[in-house]
Amino acid sequence: MTKLNTSKWTKYKLLRKSSKLSVNLPETAWLRESSFWRMIKKYGEIIIKPTGSYGGNGVIRIKKMDSSTYEVQDGAAKKSFTQYSQLNAYIKKKALNNNIIQRRIPLATVNDRPFDLRVMVQRRLDSPWEVTGKLAKVAGKGFIVTNIRLSSGKVVSLDYALKYSELKKMRAADLHSQLDKVALKAAQQLSPYYSWVRTMGIDMALDKEGNVWIIEVNFAPMLELFLKLKDKSMFQKMKSFHKSKPINRVN
Repeated sequence: MTKLNTSKWTKYKLLRKSSKLSVNLPETAWLRESSFWRMIKKYGEIIIKPTGSYGGNGVIRIKKMDSSTYEVQDGAAKKSFTQYSQLNAYIKKKALNNNIIQRRIPLATVNDRPFDLRVMVQRRLDSPWEVTGKLAKVAGKGFIVTNIRLSSGKVVSLDYALKYSELKKMRAADLHSQLDKVALKAAQQLSPYYSWVRTMGIDMALDKEGNVWIIEVNFAPMLELFLKLKDKSMFQKMKSFHKSKPINRVN
């Protein structure tokens, strides 16, 4: 059996096989001119990103502003297209570089800045998956991506983000529980296809109504992100999982 690649698109298709996870997956498609117009018409705002890159590189947002104007945001820079031909040419160029298109989730915000979540799920040899850490990544001013390096954003605890967001009236314990449940389902769904993986960094999100979303799954997440939290206990727990003898990875 040929080993599956680890692209965002492949992992999305595997997650989509689970009927239990379908409600937690924002609609995603391979970028084509046809898929772009279908999804921008359906949602009004979409994200385009390379299927093989990480760290927020190459992520752009396109938003329909009115009947003839579309705003494209790349990093903190914005530009507008008012002619279909110009926007089509832009999309075709992006499509040549193996990009996927995804519904833009209306992320919950802290001080008007969107945040998403990194949920760490790990397992030891012959043991079940376990959630070992959660944190929130708050985008820098004017950015849509929450990557700390790219947007000069910040890392905060999930409880801090919830306390100062639109979700502050919801029970934090319930949101934690929902995130854990969905993250574990995602790991269980992917693990049969990637038997060598024992650590997954699942990028998740809460929208303004508190719904849980899976943005993407990383197999080589930076544990050091958790050192930015005052409480280092999650980092220490995650590191302990790496001390057990690793499963041989097939490259």
